[in-house]
Amino acid sequence: MEFQAVVMAAGTGSRMTDLTSRCPKALLPVGNYPLLWYPVNALERAGFEEVIVVVLESFVGEAQRLLCEVCDVKIKIDFVCIPDSDYLGTADSLRSIKDKIKTDVLVVSCDLISDISLHQVANIHRAYDSSITMLLSPLPEQYADVPAPGVKSRKKAERDFIGFDESGKRVLFLTSEADLEEYITFKKSLLKKHPYINIRSRITDCHLYFMKKWVVNFVAENKKISTIKGELIPYLVKKQFSKSKPLEVPQPDVSLASMDTKSDIHSFTSEDQLTRMVRDLSTWIDHEGDMEECFHGDNIRCYAYIQEEGFCVRVNTLGTYCEANRQIPRLLGTLAPNKEINNIHPSTTIKEKSQIGSDCLVSEGVSIGERVSVKRSVIGRHCSLGDKVKVANSVIMDHVSILEGSTITGSIVCDRATICEKCELKDCIVGHSKTIIAMGKFTNEAIIDVDKMMEI
Repeated sequence: MEFQAVVMAAGTGSRMTDLTSRCPKALLPVGNYPLLWYPVNALERAGFEEVIVVVLESFVGEAQRLLCEVCDVKIKIDFVCIPDSDYLGTADSLRSIKDKIKTDVLVVSCDLISDISLHQVANIHRAYDSSITMLLSPLPEQYADVPAPGVKSRKKAERDFIGFDESGKRVLFLTSEADLEEYITFKKSLLKKHPYINIRSRITDCHLYFMKKWVVNFVAENKKISTIKGELIPYLVKKQFSKSKPLEVPQPDVSLASMDTKSDIHSFTSEDQLTRMVRDLSTWIDHEGDMEECFHGDNIRCYAYIQEEGFCVRVNTLGTYCEANRQIPRLLGTLAPNKEINNIHPSTTIKEKSQIGSDCLVSEGVSIGERVSVKRSVIGRHCSLGDKVKVANSVIMDHVSILEGSTITGSIVCDRATICEKCELKDCIVGHSKTIIAMGKFTNEAIIDVDKMMEI
């Protein structure tokens, strides 16, 4: 086994709390599949037979039921539970499973949906004998300003500034916009090795990483590093061009307790003779032509694969959640080639003169009345749409009732909600089990709690 796969699914969904207050982000429905299914499915497509899934303790049972019973995944899943009371970053979670990691590792976030073949990223990792290789994409940037339902927010998405070498594959520089000062400065040692640096800002880290086993070992011993994207990756990129610190020799009048005994990162990169021979003889690692000096004598090497085409989005905001649901109906055939995909489930009952667009997904047990119109929307399990209901650009979760004459546009209606007769909702979020009274008209509202509902 060359790589062990790890899916990080213990996040709280802090950017989309209107939806995640009652349902963990990893289990939010996208195209009537839980979000967690998409990275697990990608691993299956790539040929992985096993995966470690890190989840919060409170929903491990539901995650197991959805993946194994509803989605019928074949890959062997090892669920690792984290107590809900413990807030752990992705690096913390990786540290907690260090004893399970025996080889190099592929770490992917539960909120990534991509049609990429993982072999393309793995080949970059192999060819350059990379310490860590990340998946980047300019495509999610187009979703940064996607209109989101609910109360409007003016919060601007933060950008990353990423510097590449001439090949466009090695990552030489990485910083977030929040940490950037007026000028970008570079060390002379970096410019000496790489006088040409191409800096890109409209590019997104997809939170998918191939990494060496020694990187996991380093994280295990450095508990100040809490996140992979925010702390570990910038640290590794920066340390590529640093030199190993000489070992500190204790003086007769200095105690060991007063010395800095923390291991230098370069001490984790050492290789035994057999590993070096395997690397040097590998057909993947090319030391000829334009890659003859690709290592530059560096023990730490950070690379990236940029997905320029296809579909790639991180579902970590309300806007990207809505857009993912709009795009999924046309993508499911590619993402799940071995599944029988029905845009309208055979168990759906549809009365006369109703129209369901080809860009929609309608799940099992749905009842649709007369003269109903559904366009570019996803309808969950066991929903009921009364006569003359119109739904457009919306996500309707499971067990929702929409009564006669109501119009739902650009909205998210959570499970077990009831929309009474002749309501009009535009760009709204209706929370779990909420009821909207007859003839209610709302725009850009988040109806998610009792106090809010009483006020309306």
